[in-house]
Amino acid sequence: MFSAMNHRNQRKWVAKAGILATMPLLLGVTSCVTPYQDQRARQEVREREDILILREEMRRLSGRVETLELELEQVYRDVETQKTESQRSQRAQRDQVDQRLTGIEQRVDTVDRARIRDREEIVEQLSATMAQLIRQHAASAPASRPAPSGYGYEHVVGAGETLSHIAAAYGVTTRAIIDANNISNPDRLRVGQRLFIPE
Repeated sequence: MFSAMNHRNQRKWVAKAGILATMPLLLGVTSCVTPYQDQRARQEVREREDILILREEMRRLSGRVETLELELEQVYRDVETQKTESQRSQRAQRDQVDQRLTGIEQRVDTVDRARIRDREEIVEQLSATMAQLIRQHAASAPASRPAPSGYGYEHVVGAGETLSHIAAAYGVTTRAIIDANNISNPDRLRVGQRLFIPE
């Protein structure tokens, strides 16, 4: 601030010195100058000084205004750049999140398919094992009670056995076992219950 004021004062003194140097020419250097003319000449010099100082101040202010306008334009450009980069960054983040979600969904689908496949394999293995056990049990059990229409086997229901497993083990339908034994509720078999399995 002090340097700016010093600079301004220096310019004033330079302007005054220039005007004072030309003062004799302005006054027309005559041998007889009245006090009124002398006062008038000094007043004109002061007015010219003030005009020169004002013009210099206006040039300086005009330059400052132009500088501020340029700085303001640069600020606007910087804001627009930041806005564009921010939007670009947000889009990139959204794309990354979408890619991650897609990857997670694909992994979940893969795990679900594998789980369903494993469950089906386990059910098939258990069914095959149950059928084999039932066949072994049926082979060791003596045949009795022939069916009204022919021959068959007597099967004693074991723990965990269902009508569909028993039917699959003997190669018959569940309807044939239900009809042959007058079963009212096929879902309620008792352990130790004796069933006739028609051939």
